[in-house]
Amino acid sequence: MKSRLYNYKTAIIASLILLIGVSGCNYFSNPLIDEESGESVKLLVVDLNFINTKLALHLQDIETNESIPSEEIEIFFIGDDADDVITFVGTKPEKFTTSSSFLEVGIDPNITVSKENPIELTVVAVGDNYISAPMALSYTTEGSKNVIIKLINIGTKSGSTGAYSEPYDIKFGGVLDSDQLDFKGSISTTSTGTAYEYLNLYRTLSAGTLICENISDPQIYADFGAYYVGLLSGQSLVPPAVPTKDAALGTPDMVYTSVLRTGVEKCDDGLTIKILESESNEGSGSFNYLITYSDETTDEGIVSGTFPIEVLIDNIYYPTSNPAVSVEVFEDAQYDMSAPVSLTSPCGAEANFTATIKSNLKTYKYIVRYTCPDSPIAIALSIRGEFRKTDTTGDWTAFEFVEGVTELQLEADEDYDFRINIDGESYEYSLPTDPDQLQQFLDDNQDAEFYTITSIDITETNTLVTIEAEVQLSGDICDIL
Repeated sequence: MKSRLYNYKTAIIASLILLIGVSGCNYFSNPLIDEESGESVKLLVVDLNFINTKLALHLQDIETNESIPSEEIEIFFIGDDADDVITFVGTKPEKFTTSSSFLEVGIDPNITVSKENPIELTVVAVGDNYISAPMALSYTTEGSKNVIIKLINIGTKSGSTGAYSEPYDIKFGGVLDSDQLDFKGSISTTSTGTAYEYLNLYRTLSAGTLICENISDPQIYADFGAYYVGLLSGQSLVPPAVPTKDAALGTPDMVYTSVLRTGVEKCDDGLTIKILESESNEGSGSFNYLITYSDETTDEGIVSGTFPIEVLIDNIYYPTSNPAVSVEVFEDAQYDMSAPVSLTSPCGAEANFTATIKSNLKTYKYIVRYTCPDSPIAIALSIRGEFRKTDTTGDWTAFEFVEGVTELQLEADEDYDFRINIDGESYEYSLPTDPDQLQQFLDDNQDAEFYTITSIDITETNTLVTIEAEVQLSGDICDIL
């Protein structure tokens, strides 16, 4: 790996700074002028956006679509570009793990991602009780990419219901539909990241040879076979490789059956989803999307960012006989969304949407600056976070700080939980929206060892609450930064 800009200790400090900053919020009314002396102040922007391409991995239970319960999950990256995967703060760890159903990683910023130089790798998530199907990722543009990874519970599920429902025969150890292939469930809602489609997941109970043969309808299926992941042997066959019809397997290996439908092609130019804010206000959001094809197959995912949001969906495979698609983007906690968009073809097309602030919400603008003892330098920060109303269990809504500034749409006088995720570990805290409570909240959350909140200014109008704070960091933290 090439030189890195941050190390692990700096990541912890950066997360601490964000917790301080969001708890009292962000940037400066006039960052280049000292408030007391009127003299110029040098501005240093500490910005984790030195990584041009980021992957936000969301781990979900395949049956419930909910986040995986608290369990340490290891994320494996496979392929020629796997060595270019780094942590959110620019390091290359021995392994990637998360206990929070979320992991954000980056691609080496020295790598330029383009059509001529795409990023291509395969990701597999493995825990004691959960495992995902391998998903091939391919990106031709830089930016933030959200990836939903569906995991199936292999610790408690076992049975024959739905087993061997493939349109071809499966022999293991010379036995058709062998009980040594333990059926774990359908994985048909999981994407391979290629034109191949997953069917079922099995786990081997003994070593043996897997043979797939006798396709039942070659008019519908152009190809078929199985992928596999060796949990102990390390020998695996994963997308984007072609699945095999004949493999010697060990135990316990995970076996993923698949088919390739006829008449399906990839859109080389992909599909762009673009979301504008109706009043052209500042802010950010996180939205689920659903692409429905003419044959009723679907793709789902997440688009997020700061308005205007524009995300290219690279891996689009469509039926050539009728390439028409419908694209729907769903509301989040802050915004209602405009109607679905119909397109005659997804290839190189743009689906445009408008986000409108929900009627019961008010805009909160958070601004902070950080200073160091006996120093004229002020520090701002850019980083991603999530929030949801306190005492609720719904989805978290993503937002972004850009050089220490963010605008959020929140219910007045309600408390909210905020969190960030650094290398798979979540840092969480609560924040009131009532200005009368905020000063007391800040007074109760000082930590002289690390920081002191030296000033706070709250300005409220009928439509906007602006909270500006100055946080003095300790000398030790400033030395690191």
